Amino acid sequence: MSSQTAESGKHINKGLQQGQRIAMIATLVTFFLAVGKAVVGYLFDSKILVADAFHSGADLLAIFAAWFGLWLASKKKTKRFPYGLYKAETLVTLIVGGLITWVGLEILIEGYHKLFYIAQLRNFPIFPVSASILSIITSFLLAKREMKIGRSINSQSLVANANESILDIFTSLVVLTGILLAYLRIPYVEGSIIIVMSLLIIILGLKNIWISLLILMDANLDPTLQSEIEEKINNIYGVKGVGRVMIRQSGPLKMVECEILTSPSLSFYKAHQLADMTEAHIVRYFKHIESVFVHVEPLREKCLNNAKHKCHIGYGACFGLRWLLYW
Repeated sequence: MSSQTAESGKHINKGLQQGQRIAMIATLVTFFLAVGKAVVGYLFDSKILVADAFHSGADLLAIFAAWFGLWLASKKKTKRFPYGLYKAETLVTLIVGGLITWVGLEILIEGYHKLFYIAQLRNFPIFPVSASILSIITSFLLAKREMKIGRSINSQSLVANANESILDIFTSLVVLTGILLAYLRIPYVEGSIIIVMSLLIIILGLKNIWISLLILMDANLDPTLQSEIEEKINNIYGVKGVGRVMIRQSGPLKMVECEILTSPSLSFYKAHQLADMTEAHIVRYFKHIESVFVHVEPLREKCLNNAKHKCHIGYGACFGLRWLLYW
């Protein structure tokens, strides 16, 4: 392992630990916030606030999934898991997404039953209103912190949770408005807002499921990064072209496989050096890449220009002659 790769590994582990800390803090804060809203909503007969508590509970599951996944991802590689446990974050997010969707469907049914219910509130709901205001402030602070850490360590789950915290700000504003309108005994308000909350929960669950499935199926989720890596590799001295670049998302990290084209007269030792140089180049310029596998292919001179322009006769035609040229 090169010193560049070792240094990158230390940076990755430090980032994972940082992500675990913010995910744990967010889990605890969201837990107390959800429980507080549920208790206040129950004691003061605010069905809207209870529905908002369920929404916070769904966020709690997603945040916990992020923490648990990052915790597993930080574990050392073993003989049984030579590629690490980075995808644990994705797997847990998939399971939690299913649970969140189920909770949303249950709340949707409850909202329909409450659609024609008008709460009998005699006093101004000061505690439900205070709980909603506290939720707005907390969501803002969480979103700001989660977004900063999530982007710095490339944790898709933390960034997604930060976006949900931003959404929670507007959700809490809707809940606050609903509580005030329910106090004024305006019909359909309580049931309608509960239905809206349930739909938001369902969307959150389905989104987690969809993204998790794409990652588990090794879909290309970052074509921009793929193009940037191709451009960087083409600028390395000795590289005559790039055959292909594949990026696999594994939890918060990425694994890269690439094929470089070089002169068929290049010795085995020089080709190995070129592969090491390419690996170090990618790790140095791009963050959150856990490993790079470089495969070297010989290319005849007359195909070089075509290779750099997507090889109009096709890479397959060029590679079909490589052994004749090599020998």
